[in-house]
Amino acid sequence: MSKRLFLTITIAVTLLTACGFHLRGKLPLAESLQVIYVKSPNVLMRDAMADALAGTGATVVDDPEATKAAVLDLYDVSYERLVRTIDTRGKVTGYTLQYQVSFTVTSAAGEELRQAGPMVIRRDIDFDPDQVLQKEDEEFSLRRDMEREMSQRILRQLSTIVKLGLPQSPRVAAVAATGTQRI
Repeated sequence: MSKRLFLTITIAVTLLTACGFHLRGKLPLAESLQVIYVKSPNVLMRDAMADALAGTGATVVDDPEATKAAVLDLYDVSYERLVRTIDTRGKVTGYTLQYQVSFTVTSAAGEELRQAGPMVIRRDIDFDPDQVLQKEDEEFSLRRDMEREMSQRILRQLSTIVKLGLPQSPRVAAVAATGTQRI
């Protein structure tokens, strides 16, 4: 039985590596973004973004002037809970949670590298008035997940910024110009 399991696992690993599958790993950031300051009026989003940047190997600083750091300005950060559904008595039975962020990245020299309009994440949540505490916990958990997902989306945008002065491939240039990526 163990030989069959070993053979199955070996074949699966071989097929996965043969098709080009590999773990994502760290997102590469341009050298000009290796030392960065995160500016945001929203402390939770700033902390989530700082953690995500630190995970790529970048150094997140507290003072951009002292270290000549690039600046990631997260502005227009908003979180809303919109009514999605109501029952026949007019009571809310579902919400749509919406998290929105706009950002600008400026190099240490003051050159704007990227500006992205509102990036929006939406999640639907059902509401049961008999389970208010559980639904509040669920909403809190969803909000944290949305912050982490937003920080990963911003990181993917930052990873398309290449070293200044080096030519870009047409695909990277298209992504950098539009801020979107076709899948």
